[in-house]
Amino acid sequence: MQLVFLLALVFALLVAVFAVQNAVPVDIRFLGWRFSNVSLVLVILGAAVAGALVVFILGVGREWRRSREIRELRAQNLHLSRQISQVKAASSPEKAGEAQETEGKGS
Repeated sequence: MQLVFLLALVFALLVAVFAVQNAVPVDIRFLGWRFSNVSLVLVILGAAVAGALVVFILGVGREWRRSREIRELRAQNLHLSRQISQVKAASSPEKAGEAQETEGKGS
């Protein structure tokens, strides 16, 4: 986890250096909108932030699904453990009775 954080930090630093070195004004056209004389730094950093937000949202969704699955599996595990205990409890008197019958026949 620390390695991923370190790599993300290095990548963010590289993007920031690249953006600062390319600070010329540019014209942006997007879906019918037009922005004139926008600094390329803002465009690059804005795109990086938008990408980070998308990754964050997808990561939160994945973690939410995993936690829900873990919760369901724990509930299923508890249910199955209770069933095992009930089966063991139900079969214990029968085995004890069979053992006594076997001892009685051997005498």
